[in-house]
Amino acid sequence: MTVRPRKVLAVGAVFLLALVASGRPGGAAEEGAFRVVVAVSGTLNHIPNFVGLEKGFFLKHGLDAKLKVYQLGQHMSQAVQAGEAQLSGAAFSNFPVAVDRGFTSKAVVGMLGDSTSKYSDDPLALITRRDTGITQVRDLVGRKVGLPLGGTAHLYLGIALKRNSIPVEKVQVINVGNASMVSALTERLVDAVLPIEPYAELTLEKVPQAVLVQRGGSLVGYHIPMAATIDLMERQPEVVYRYAVGLAEAEQFARQHPDEAAEVATRWVPGLELPIAKKAMRNMRFDPRITKHTLDSWDENVRTLLEQKKMRQPVPWTRAIDLKFIQRVEKEYPQFFSDLKPVP
Repeated sequence: MTVRPRKVLAVGAVFLLALVASGRPGGAAEEGAFRVVVAVSGTLNHIPNFVGLEKGFFLKHGLDAKLKVYQLGQHMSQAVQAGEAQLSGAAFSNFPVAVDRGFTSKAVVGMLGDSTSKYSDDPLALITRRDTGITQVRDLVGRKVGLPLGGTAHLYLGIALKRNSIPVEKVQVINVGNASMVSALTERLVDAVLPIEPYAELTLEKVPQAVLVQRGGSLVGYHIPMAATIDLMERQPEVVYRYAVGLAEAEQFARQHPDEAAEVATRWVPGLELPIAKKAMRNMRFDPRITKHTLDSWDENVRTLLEQKKMRQPVPWTRAIDLKFIQRVEKEYPQFFSDLKPVP
């Protein structure tokens, strides 16, 4: 049984792209600015990209950026491979798989995730209905759990089951897109769901008798840096650098002005109400740094993906991450990092 994601995200993305296509109000290109297309997801994970465009941070640093919205990380990778974008989100739950299969991009700047820790999974939440009797992960045996197949939630569930000595085959995983979590749980198509924000807060708000079973728990390193194609890095390294600068400033804005950033997100995530966006922002960690903890998280995610037989061979972080851009940003724009916790 498969529950198909709603089409509203794709429709909304096309509508929004028509309204907010470039970094200049009205969609016109800034004379002399470098043009680039960025593949993003319609979730709170990509608030820094939304803020960077709407608040003019990309344009401020000489970049005429256009955003294209997709549902999952796999879709973003496919868009880059098809030549539709040059930059994309690179979640550690699926980016290693893409690199293992020949994807030619490298992460260049951090975005989602606490870079002072190997684990960062607060945006993930396991939610059920009160009538299911599910109160802990062990209660999932024999139940149906809805989540996007192949994404971070899928990786998270596998680790949670392993921690509780539950064979994965004891739980039926149903493919449910984040935008369909509320209907799937309400209509009893599944017994529990594992959404990311803002769909976690949306599910808790909209599903009658919704119950939070578990949020985060330091099970997985839910780090999502932004990756650039190797071709772009080699041909136009200044574009990659300017993007990293703009994103770092946008991330600081989101940290310091979470309610205003949440308001921006309501124009990019179809159906998102401002009160829910504000609640969800409390679970988001935006940090442009790529640290030793980020790299440790990469290695652990790769080991987990190998155990789950989603990868054919280990992929060292050096094949997938290039540190020189963010290191230059940290050196030349230290003010964009002044409010972050020191790296232990």
